[in-house]
Amino acid sequence: MLTVQQRHILRMVASCLVALVLTALGMAAAPAPASAATCTYHTDRVFPGSYPSGIRYGEVNFSFEACSNQSPSAWVMKVTKQQVNATGKNMGFFIDGVFVRVDGSGSNYKYFTGIIDASTCTPRIGWPCSRSYTFTAEYTVYLDRSGTPNITIGRRTAPSGMRLYSTP
Repeated sequence: MLTVQQRHILRMVASCLVALVLTALGMAAAPAPASAATCTYHTDRVFPGSYPSGIRYGEVNFSFEACSNQSPSAWVMKVTKQQVNATGKNMGFFIDGVFVRVDGSGSNYKYFTGIIDASTCTPRIGWPCSRSYTFTAEYTVYLDRSGTPNITIGRRTAPSGMRLYSTP
């Protein structure tokens, strides 16, 4: 599976190749429209961990793709990374699943929630488990006044004694 950056580079290379072929054939490529699409590609890294100690047990990345020339229904949020770090493995922390839920959309916005299901089990074995957790991270993708897609990080929830950390 290609990353967002790899797809973007492939699109740019394909556009250049088409322009080169058209030029070689003596056909001029049509000029770009005055208002070209503006796209936003963003990844939010979150770290489930314990509170108040600040120990982090793993990492989950939520990545966004939104372009001004697309309807909000085409804007995407997806999980691009989910892993437990060495501390999490030694503590018996397991990420059981990561999901993206669309919570609504309109003519210039879309709401997403990233959901992380995790559990505490016997370290390295994964059974028996003593506790289950659900962490959530809410996001809004919207067009600003200039028509540029922006992402706002909303509320984050975690069970008692846990926190969903972020690193800028």
